[in-house]
Amino acid sequence: MEPFISPHYRDLLTRHGLNTFEAFWDLPWNWVEDSNVRRKGWSGTSSHRLVDGEAGSFSMFVKRQNSHNYRSLRYMLRERPTFFRELSNIRRMEQIGIPTVEPMFYGERRDGDELQAVLATVELKGYRELNPVFEDSSLGVPLRQAILHRIADLSQVMHRHGLQHNSLSGKHVMVKLDEEDTFDIRILDLEKMRRSWNRVRTVVCDLEKFIRHSPTLTAAEHAELVRYYTRHSSPAHRKKLVAMINQRIARKWPLKADGAPVIHLDD
Repeated sequence: MEPFISPHYRDLLTRHGLNTFEAFWDLPWNWVEDSNVRRKGWSGTSSHRLVDGEAGSFSMFVKRQNSHNYRSLRYMLRERPTFFRELSNIRRMEQIGIPTVEPMFYGERRDGDELQAVLATVELKGYRELNPVFEDSSLGVPLRQAILHRIADLSQVMHRHGLQHNSLSGKHVMVKLDEEDTFDIRILDLEKMRRSWNRVRTVVCDLEKFIRHSPTLTAAEHAELVRYYTRHSSPAHRKKLVAMINQRIARKWPLKADGAPVIHLDD
């Protein structure tokens, strides 16, 4: 397939000779973290800084993978790179107005029996993962609550459009704190996002996973996220969702649940 090149960055990439799959694949392999080995293949992410006369200093993340694939009925069960699914989900999120990473380039090639792919995105400057942001005790309660409410609102938009994140957590929500208690949020790690036709199951799975993987939030903040998400639901529907979330937490997180509901909302 023809590579995807963002029109906004086409000139920049062309000036640096980065408009082909081979050019990206041959960049230095300076992984920002250990490469991921699974699905009979591997994937890894490296950071690269371009010094450009017109654009100035510019940084990007380049993700490369080899035989790290998935199968889908949409493609007649043919193997496709998981980065292709990530790019597709990034563009879905853009269409429904949910902020995420900005793709610059995507390309793939077949090397013998191996399917290789490259996905380059713009580095998010000034953003940090939600978990360390909420670990800061000086972060005011009104700002913490506003961030939680924004996450709930963005999750609702995803779910209304039949999208299940599948990896929603404090690690995959990026926050940029600005002056006067303003902030911006980006939702990352869309490689596992998929279509879902069961709205209740989608909500339960995503919220429960976020609760388990956001340890710097207090129990009251976990409850506040669920409360705000369900603020327009009927009491019966809210009660059902909370019960299902607690059941799933107890199953996935038995030591923490300790046999009692983790989420408790006052009626």
